[in-house]
Parts: sequence; C-alpha cells; structure tokens
Amino acid sequence: MKLQYKKNKLKIVFAVVLLFSYLGLTVNLHAETLMVEEKVIVDAPAKAVWAFVGGFHVLDRWHPAVTESTLMGTGKNIGDIRDLTLDNGQHVIERLEMYDETAMTFQYEIMKSPLPIADYHAVITVKSVESNKAEVIWRSNFTAVGASDEEVKDIIKGIYVAGLDSLVALYK
Repeated sequence: MKLQYKKNKLKIVFAVVLLFSYLGLTVNLHAETLMVEEKVIVDAPAKAVWAFVGGFHVLDRWHPAVTESTLMGTGKNIGDIRDLTLDNGQHVIERLEMYDETAMTFQYEIMKSPLPIADYHAVITVKSVESNKAEVIWRSNFTAVGASDEEVKDIIKGIYVAGLDSLVALYK
C-alpha cells in the first residue's frame, strides 16, 4: 500500500514537472549549481546491499518509478549507457562516469531526461556502518532549467527518497 502511494506521488511530481516545463512557467535565469544528498541505513551487510544496487543497470530492481533498465555495455566501464523506462513511459538516458567495485560506488550523468535539469552528475555509494548494516548515499549536482531551484531540488529529493525508502523496505 505504501509503495503504491509513493509510486502515485512520484507520478504526480513528474506530471507537474512536465506541465511546468511545457508551459514555461518558472524560468531560472541563473545557472547556480545545486546539490541534493539523501542517505538511508539498510538492515543488511554493505556487500550484500552493493551486490543488489551496485550494478549500473539495476535501478529497476529497487526504484518504484523505474520499470525497466536497458544497458549498453557491461555496466562497469566509463561511457556505458543505460536507458531507464519510467512507469509513465518516459525515458531517462544516463552515462556511467566512474565505477569502483572496491569502494562500492559509481558516478553517472543524465544525458536526456524529462526533468527540468541540466549538467546532472550523481554518485551512489554504499558504506558499511554498525554491525551488519549499510549506509546508502545518493548525491548529485545539477542546474535547474525551467523551474525554480527549490522546485527542482524538491523533485530530485523526492526521487531519491522514493528509491531509498523502497530499498530499505526490501530489507525489512
């Protein structure tokens, strides 16, 4: 029930973003680099969590808004591309910028997206914390395009929270 609520909420966020973009409502005239970071503690060992989320092509396993992930490459080499199909049928095209299995981290950029963003670069990292628990950190830098800085930061935060909350729920 909670997961369906989050999916519906995320659909509404995407619809509002697209409407604002289409109507050209809030225009950001300056290109300030924005940052969003969200973290969660997962009740599982870090290596197990990394094995589940650490592939560049597996976001559809744990993010409620992603229905399919198609990978061009191995998912571990710089330049590999993933095409994420969202639950509303839209696509996000991303390119792998860095992958470090030992450090349990990877970095990617968004090349094409329905989101009101530009110059988006993100990092997902899994760290061992406490006894048999993992911290998952999702952080990005980007600029807002077609919406206010705060609106875009809220959208990105909502995407991260929906995904990370879903991940935590999978380990309960």
